[in-house]
Amino acid sequence: MALDKQSNQITLFTNRLLKRYKLLKKWARHNKVTCYRLYDKDIPEIPLACDLYTFLPKEVSTPASATLFIDNLNTAISNNYKEAENLLKQEKDRTYLHLYLYERPYYKEENEEKEWLCAMAKAASNVLDIKEENIIIKTRKKQKGNQEGRTTQYEKNNSLNKTEGIVYEQGAIFKINLSDYIDTGLFLDHRVLRNIVRFNCKDKRVLNLFSYTGSFSVYAAQGEAKTVESVDMSNTYLEWAKINMSLNGFTDNNRYIYTRSDVLHFLKEKITTKYDVIILDPPTFSNSKNTDTALDINKDWPNLVSSCMNMLSSSGILYFSTNSKKLKFDASLLEPLAASFDIKDISARTIPEDYRNSKIHRVWQIVSKR
Repeated sequence: MALDKQSNQITLFTNRLLKRYKLLKKWARHNKVTCYRLYDKDIPEIPLACDLYTFLPKEVSTPASATLFIDNLNTAISNNYKEAENLLKQEKDRTYLHLYLYERPYYKEENEEKEWLCAMAKAASNVLDIKEENIIIKTRKKQKGNQEGRTTQYEKNNSLNKTEGIVYEQGAIFKINLSDYIDTGLFLDHRVLRNIVRFNCKDKRVLNLFSYTGSFSVYAAQGEAKTVESVDMSNTYLEWAKINMSLNGFTDNNRYIYTRSDVLHFLKEKITTKYDVIILDPPTFSNSKNTDTALDINKDWPNLVSSCMNMLSSSGILYFSTNSKKLKFDASLLEPLAASFDIKDISARTIPEDYRNSKIHRVWQIVSKR
C-alpha cells in the first residue's frame, strides 16, 4: 500500500515538474535568468520546493560576457543551429536542482523520509534529464520557538560536497553556493522587487538592511545609486556581498559601504542619518549568537519600520518585505508617522512568474510626503 501511494505521488510529482519545466524554460530564456523555482509545494502531499540553477561557464565572469553568452545561446536555439545541441549538452553538466523538503503533512520515520526523498529526487532526475549527483537535497523544518529554516541560514552545512557557481539574472551575475547553507545566496522570489529597486535608485543614497549577500545592493548600484550601504551582522555574508558587487564591477569602497552590525543597533545609532531608498527585508525570526538582540518580525515590525521611516529623506522610499504569513500589517501602529507617508501594499506586483504561491512574500512601499 505504501509503495502504491509513493508510486502515485511520483507520477503526480513528475507530471507537474515536466509541465512547469516546459513552460518556464522558455520564460527563463526570454527573461534571461538561469535560476528559477520549478515546483512550489503545488501538491499538498508532496511538500517540496524545487529550484533550478544553471551555472554560467567558468570563462563567463562579467555581466557583459554573461549577456553575450545568453544572447548567443538563445540565438542558436531559436535558429536550430547545430551548435545549439552542443551548447545545451554542456548546459546539462552545469544544471542543478536544489530540492527542499518542508514539514510533511503526516508523520514519517527518519529513514522512511530519507527513502521517500531519494525516490522523489530520482524521479526528478529522470523527468528533467538532470544527473542524480546534481540534485541537492535539504530540509527546512520548523525550529524551536516555531522558527523556520531561514533562522539557520548562517549555520554551515558540512555534510555536502561544495557546489558553487555563477548565475545570471536580468543583467546581473551572482555567486551561488548550493551546498554549504540552508539558503543558496539569492532569494529568487525577490527578483521582481530587485528590478523595481534598480529603476528607483538613480543618484540616490541607498540603505540595504539585513543585506545578506547583497543582491539588492547590486541592483541598486546598477541603477546608478549615489551610494549603497549594506548592513548585516554576518562577516561571511558581507564578504559574499563584496564578491557579488565586484563581479558586477562595483569596487569603489567609498561609494559602496559594508557595515557589520546588528540592524536594531544600527538603526538606533544612525537615526539622524538620511537615506533616499531603504530596503528592509528581515528574517521572520533571528536569535543569532552574534547579537544580544532577538528579533520576532511579527511583533517587532512597527519599531523597525518606524525607525526606517524616520531615516527617509524628503520623498524617500522604504520597501518593507516579509515572508511571514502571520504578520498583521496595521498602518495605525505607525502613527503619528503614517500621516506623513503614502503606504501601499505592492505584493501582487512583486510575485515572479515562477512562483505559484502568491503569498511567498508581502511587500509594502512606503513613500515620504514630507
